[in-house]
Amino acid sequence: MENLKEILNSARRGAFTLLELLVGLAIVAVLAALLFPAVRSVYASSTDATSAHVIAQLNAAAQSYLAENGMVYWQYSSRTNGGTQWWFGLEPSASLSAPEGKRWLDLNQGPLGPYIAASGGMAVDPSFSRAGNTFKPKYGSTHFAYGYNLLLQGKSQLALSSPGKIPVFATCAQVNTFQAPASAKKPMVEEFYYFNATERTVHFRVGGQAMVGFADGSAGCLPMMPGSLDSRMPGANIGRLDPNMIKPQ
Repeated sequence: MENLKEILNSARRGAFTLLELLVGLAIVAVLAALLFPAVRSVYASSTDATSAHVIAQLNAAAQSYLAENGMVYWQYSSRTNGGTQWWFGLEPSASLSAPEGKRWLDLNQGPLGPYIAASGGMAVDPSFSRAGNTFKPKYGSTHFAYGYNLLLQGKSQLALSSPGKIPVFATCAQVNTFQAPASAKKPMVEEFYYFNATERTVHFRVGGQAMVGFADGSAGCLPMMPGSLDSRMPGANIGRLDPNMIKPQ
């Protein structure tokens, strides 16, 4: 009996009191609050680096494509026996009837696909995961978060007077309010694949700017055109580039 009492007393001495537990939890909460911004910053930097990597891949592939195709820019999309040949990949015919979020896409089958495959295949940008449950997927197996300058399709690169100033690619997205599970009351971010002079489809997700690839193969960031922010979802940073920046010169 004495041994049992000694064991219980020892256990009580070694156990945490309620106050000690509360203090411990408070310390953990403070440390988490201090560390979270740093972790988020590191994650943002890593996803921004992925954007830069994809833009570099697209730039290299574009230069190779142009060199083998008379220096003329590719079409945005076309119909083939196998399905829709988007500039960024092939969507099989059967996929077109699948519901949103469950369609499928082969990123290596677009006009630039063979050239991108030669460099190791397309890297998927994880930036959309920052949007959490406001991200609306189109495809079930992958996503592609970059757009092509529609004003360039069918034009010759040799005709551009300032290729170092004309963006060919840009980080893109759109605000979707018209396809479930999105609605007017629940706008969602959706991937998008082109930009032009009028539509709000450029995603300024890299420190408040859009990462772009220029016609000369260089890369950089451009700001949003003032007053063009899509007000349906202002926190998403989706808007337009200045039309004067994207028109062929």
